[in-house]
Formats: sequence, structure tokens, C-alpha cells
Amino acid sequence: MKPNSLPAPLRNIDVALARAFVATAETGGMTAAGRLLNLTQGAVSQQIKRLEELLQKELFDREHRQLSLTAEGERLLLHARRLIALNDEIWGLMNAPGFEGTVRLGVPGDIIRPFLPPILKSFKNAWPKVQLELRCDSSGELRDALAAGDLDVTLTTESDTPAGAERLLTENLVWVGCPGGMVWHENPLPVGNANPACTFRAAMLRGLEQMGRDWCIVGPFGHDVMLAKIEADLAVTALLRSTVPMHLEILGPDSGLPELPAFHLNMYLPTSRTNEIAHELANHIRSQINRRFVKPERLAG
Repeated sequence: MKPNSLPAPLRNIDVALARAFVATAETGGMTAAGRLLNLTQGAVSQQIKRLEELLQKELFDREHRQLSLTAEGERLLLHARRLIALNDEIWGLMNAPGFEGTVRLGVPGDIIRPFLPPILKSFKNAWPKVQLELRCDSSGELRDALAAGDLDVTLTTESDTPAGAERLLTENLVWVGCPGGMVWHENPLPVGNANPACTFRAAMLRGLEQMGRDWCIVGPFGHDVMLAKIEADLAVTALLRSTVPMHLEILGPDSGLPELPAFHLNMYLPTSRTNEIAHELANHIRSQINRRFVKPERLAG
């Protein structure tokens, strides 16, 4: 170092700018990101501009109708997520209002793996002293458990959104089978869902009966067992579109199977008692579902 030279100035990235960048990348538009962050579209746009000026890189391609990441934006995304996660973890540790104890969450088995990991991770980072107990059951049984006081929050998959529920997401129910399989040509059709309380099973059987297609139930009950039978081309089943594993195939109209209705992912909290930890968990569920599964806007806004 030369005697008269000065060290390069430190560059600090404002976490708010990183948060605006990640929200825009994940939702596909600045208007949707603004709703997620409770900001105006203009405020999000200004934060993205400040981050680009700080890094001296263009992070989004604005020349097409749909906002998309540039190569530099792709490089930044993973690291920006880590920065936000570390910031939130530190904030939760230093500013938590002393939440301790247990919160009980109910979730239907067919959405646990696609939906739950980011929710559980986010909640654990924010409230490390809170134990989260998970109960897996049918939607109807989970609603009953919530009413009985055995759960603090529950998610359900239902064909409607009853009074007292919050709709988080609407997804098409689709037929699923083994890639290159032939089982859906069999008569009777082997249907992989042995849980009579499952709302997806009722929708499948109703559709088959309306088209006059004979069917038989393939057991035993259990989501992982069912998926193994589907992968082995021993049966077909129905899942929400966003939860279909990559190694299985969505069976379209050419399969000759009936069209299935849309279902809603609903969230319930008890109305007769207040639980601050449960409301915090509900906030994390709402945020993660919106961030990861709600369809992005077509335009940047």
C-alpha cells in the first residue's frame, strides 16, 4: 500500500434492498412484491434501483413483458436469501418477546412435504424456543381437532372456503400416474387412495362415476405408500398440481380420465381463544405460501 493511499470504502448492503429484490424475483413483479412487503410498487422499484446502483449490475431484464432475472440477478438470488435469513434469525434471537412453549399445527398428509419445510424453517429461525408439534390427518378430522382444542392452527384442502377459514391458495386437482405407464387404461381403474375421509378421494370417485368409469380402491392407506404404488404403475391418484412430485406424470385429457375440480388450501385458527404463538405461526404460513406458491403477475407493474 502506498503511504498516501486510502483503503477502499466499505460497502454495506441494506437488507431492505435485498428483501425487495428477493420478493420481486419470487413473485415475478414489483406490484406483487409490494403487496408481500406492504410497500407501494414505486417504493419497491426505487429499492431495486438503489441495489443495482450499489452493485453496479442490472439484476432484472425489463425489455420483455414479464420481469425476469439477468445472469447477475441469478447469481445474487441465493446469497440475498441467505442474507435475509441471517438477518431475520439475528433479529428473532435478540428481539423475541420471550415466546416459549408449544404450538400445535395440523396438516393433511398430501401437502406436508411440498408446503411445510420452508414454513417450519422460517418459524424455527424466528422463535427457536418454541416447539412445533405436527399432526397429520384428513381435513375434516383436523377441523374437529381444532374445535376440540387439540390444535392451535390447521391447514385443510377443501372444495370451498367455509366461514371462519382463510383461503391461502387455489390449485387444480390433477390425475397423476407413472411416466410411460398404462394402468389408467385398465378397467376397473385402480385408484390409489384408501382413506375414506380424504376429500380428494371423493372428488376422484364422483368424477369417475359421472363418466360411467368403473374403479377399485388400491390400499393400504398412507401417502408414501400410495406414491410408491403410483410410481410402480399400480394405480393412479389425484394431487394438487403444485404438489406433484417431479418423478410422476400429470395425466391430461388424452388419458380419458374425468376433469377434476379446483381445491382451496385453507387455514383455520380457533375463534374462542387467543394464542399469540399461533398467530405468529399463521403469519409465517401466510407469508411462505404467498411467497412460494401464489402465481406471479405477468407484468412488473
